[in-house]
Amino acid sequence: MRIWFLLLMLVALATNTFSQSCCATSNGNNWSILPNLNKHVLGARYTFRQFHSIYPKSFNPELSGIVTSENIQTLEVFGRFNVSKHLQLSVFLPFSTIQQSSPTKNNRVTGLGDMVFMLQYQVLNPNRCRVGNSRHQLRVGFGTKLPSGEFMMNEDRMFATSLQLGTGSVDFIQNVIYTYRYKQFGMNASLAYRANTVNPAGYRFGDRAQLSTNFFYVLDVKAVQLMPQVGLNYDYAFFNVRKGKALTYTGGHFVNCTVGMDVYFKRVAISTAFTPAIMNKLNWSGENRHRFNAELGVFYNF
Repeated sequence: MRIWFLLLMLVALATNTFSQSCCATSNGNNWSILPNLNKHVLGARYTFRQFHSIYPKSFNPELSGIVTSENIQTLEVFGRFNVSKHLQLSVFLPFSTIQQSSPTKNNRVTGLGDMVFMLQYQVLNPNRCRVGNSRHQLRVGFGTKLPSGEFMMNEDRMFATSLQLGTGSVDFIQNVIYTYRYKQFGMNASLAYRANTVNPAGYRFGDRAQLSTNFFYVLDVKAVQLMPQVGLNYDYAFFNVRKGKALTYTGGHFVNCTVGMDVYFKRVAISTAFTPAIMNKLNWSGENRHRFNAELGVFYNF
């Protein structure tokens, strides 16, 4: 079996593994690397994400020092289809449960998230762009995120932006993905940007920029192929905007690493990954901080 690799983005990114506002709608920050780019793929991925926040002492005496934790569980249905020889369409449909717990209150929301449609165009073909044992692949993508997830925000919930199933807006995603392979070793780098628009409530979540690098090794064990991988991801979230005014307490820098293993057997691929946070540098200390992600995906190509 010949394996070639594609690192897909959401995102959301929210995420997206973004620990700031609307983290349940950041689609695809750390998508699994999928094989056989000439095949259609159907699959599903379960992701568990954990965040926490601590209200600063200077913010509100009644809330000072209170720790709030959030657990987000997402089951995402995925499909990738070949439109032409060089063009593919990917579709992501997430269902999420978000639970927020603190000493003063508990909140829980469940439902459909924002759907994402991505078109990927292959600029460099690895079977043609090869010198000896070295192969190259370059892909560019453009997509849109539709407001299929529920967005409910009022004056009493202005700070509950992370408890949203959707952004309520149509957002646009662009990415560039480069993969290099030498024998069993490989490297994958991606650059992605999500441009958000204003939703009907006059709220616009900040744009997201992401840079990721993954290193992998392909190991054959009889009829099974194993692909361990390790990577580093950097995300930047711009300010949110409400009614034309930038909310300077939102946004920030996020860095995490990824350790994972993919298993390929005939037409089936199983993907696992653990993504702990390395750095959360936020514009306001009370914003949600990313702790870790854990994911499991099963995919079938045909």
